[in-house]
Amino acid sequence: MQIEGGKPGGIAARALAGVSGAATASGRGVKTHNSVLKSNSGWGLDPVAWARRAAATAKLMEQNDRIAKALQRAGEDVIRPGGVTLISAVTNVIETQRVFRAVRFLPVVAARDRRPTVNGLKLFIHEHPSARYFRYAVMTCAEPVPAFGDLRGAIQELSRRISSWAYEVSTPDKKTGKCYDIEVLYRGIEFTRATAAERDAAAAERGQASDLSARYGADTVLYHVHANVLYWPKRNIAKLWPEFLRYTEKFMDAHWRDNGRVEKVEEIVKYCSKPADTLAATDDELVWLYRQTQKLKICQPMGEFRTWMKELKKERKKVVRVHVGRGDGQLMRVKKGKRGGAPDEDDADDDGNVIEDGEAGEDAPDKDFDDAPELSPEKRPRLGDGGPAANIVIGLTLPQWRHTPWAEPMIMVQNYDPLKLSTEDGADIREWQQQAREWWDDAFAPPPEEALRVARMALDVAERYAAWSCDGRMSDDDEDDARAALKEARAEAEDDIREAAEAASYIVHTCSSTVREGQAELPHDISNIIDDPVIEEIAEIFGGKVVRLKPRTPDEDDEIPFESSDDEAKWAHVRANLDQRASEWQALVAAHGLTGARQIDEDRQRVRYAAYLSRQYAAAACRAAA
Repeated sequence: MQIEGGKPGGIAARALAGVSGAATASGRGVKTHNSVLKSNSGWGLDPVAWARRAAATAKLMEQNDRIAKALQRAGEDVIRPGGVTLISAVTNVIETQRVFRAVRFLPVVAARDRRPTVNGLKLFIHEHPSARYFRYAVMTCAEPVPAFGDLRGAIQELSRRISSWAYEVSTPDKKTGKCYDIEVLYRGIEFTRATAAERDAAAAERGQASDLSARYGADTVLYHVHANVLYWPKRNIAKLWPEFLRYTEKFMDAHWRDNGRVEKVEEIVKYCSKPADTLAATDDELVWLYRQTQKLKICQPMGEFRTWMKELKKERKKVVRVHVGRGDGQLMRVKKGKRGGAPDEDDADDDGNVIEDGEAGEDAPDKDFDDAPELSPEKRPRLGDGGPAANIVIGLTLPQWRHTPWAEPMIMVQNYDPLKLSTEDGADIREWQQQAREWWDDAFAPPPEEALRVARMALDVAERYAAWSCDGRMSDDDEDDARAALKEARAEAEDDIREAAEAASYIVHTCSSTVREGQAELPHDISNIIDDPVIEEIAEIFGGKVVRLKPRTPDEDDEIPFESSDDEAKWAHVRANLDQRASEWQALVAAHGLTGARQIDEDRQRVRYAAYLSRQYAAAACRAAA
């Protein structure tokens, strides 16, 4: 994007000026923050999956708010005064977000701080030549901790034992010279909540003896601390494996279970407590948990993975999922933003929740000062009444799926006041919105209003069927049939949403608002004659005025007209076409794989759409000639 000399030289101008040359400046094949802004804008997700993700995010925020309110009532200041306003750069949705302090017991803060570790571990495993030998184990403390007991001591003791064990299994024994040659790559702490009676019952189901109720009282809440450990046997130790297992159990003095190969990184790197346990805890328990876990290293890279992460930081890079086309993304190394350009996104999570800089202490993440969103270097004057300046534009986040299934950047504004926007601040926002809309259109994303409509449809279906499936009104006799019918109805509704999302993407090619400079605009003299977009295009081609000979029927705009007037034949034809497409799709996937099948299907859809338009053009031309 070219910035004209007459425009204000604010942070938006400097940031946008660097986008076009980002790839050149950083070398071939190296992604930068600015280049990812462009490539990820307009990235579309499956609307049904997006709606489920949005529902999960809403539940996470409920859990977060419950904890935050409990801590606030206890005098723990976890929410900063004021807030940050997020302006969606394309859909123009404006909302004010609370700014959470970097308290890692809050789920949204923990999720933000886990993201670099999760993405980094995924890329580390993907690139490592011996990743197929990585294994995942769970180590559990032998004794639970009663609520309001020394949970902190139990976590620290388990962490120290794992560190000592990691050293012992990676180095030769001084006396025998024997070495298991195993390297520990990651350790994450987690704890579960249950009463003594519940734990005794669970042990009985497993066929194990347990006397926790007798020792602590049946209603006593107990927390069991365990660690998720990722380790790497560097050589074949099949003969030593039974001995290694016995040695580990004796050394750790804890229950230990090897879970085999790593299937999903999120099962290892996760929040310290299960959502159900957190919601079941009392306010006093939540405050106790926060104080017991404050400044502890809950998620800790170790060994070669820790070295890999440090090297990434030294090179000023981060791991980000980048859109590579056709809805697919890949984890890539991305150069971090520099001061004076577009800001880094690390102070806002994937859902736009704003979090201030890291909490000092043992668990503080490896984070450069430059990672924070960039403030404008120009000193902002304070208001005449001594209050803080309004409308401080912080910067632009990486594209997020916050409001629709299509990703868009978010403009972060501090002390937002639409009535007091300065000229430069307003220009910054407008420039960013203009550039974001160009990226959005280049990605063939739908018009913003269509994207919001599809999002609303998807959320409505997700909320409606979630409520129906959990309302508890189904009896045991008809539960299976009712759930089967519900599942079928939901599948049909989700198919409708996907069709609406697919159709919305085509609208961008025919609406006049997306015509680029230098291309012919639609003539204004015929726009008020009729409201059929296809007929308008034909009128432009033939230079005439098309008049509808008979009024529209009440239901004409509600369905696509078919040539046959027999409804039964019409819907039979539709069902036959759907069955044919389903069988064709299965054959394509079997022959070309999922990615290849998607590309072939998209090409065929474009051909069908072009043929459909040709038929409409021809029919409209005949009607115009008549």
